[in-house]
Amino acid sequence: MNSIFKICESVGFEDAGHLLTEVETFIEQSDSDIQVDFEALGVNNSLLVAMMMCWYRTAALEGKNISFLNLPTGIKKIVEISGLDHTLPIKN
Repeated sequence: MNSIFKICESVGFEDAGHLLTEVETFIEQSDSDIQVDFEALGVNNSLLVAMMMCWYRTAALEGKNISFLNLPTGIKKIVEISGLDHTLPIKN
């Protein structure tokens, strides 16, 4: 069974550090693979893609799989255009 982290807030430059650390800690403390769910995400920007890469790296270092669910269309497009759709496991 996967551990699910639901992002229910806006992601902006002011609060990105807090959320980045919160999810990294969740990954480190989880006993299973991780799913990050963006269904309830508020305002967001391209910074989210960089955060996803950090979480992907943290999960890999912890020996866990991670997947990203319910990405907003704009963020999904950035991931595709940058070629990260072959790296980041996105599920919808």
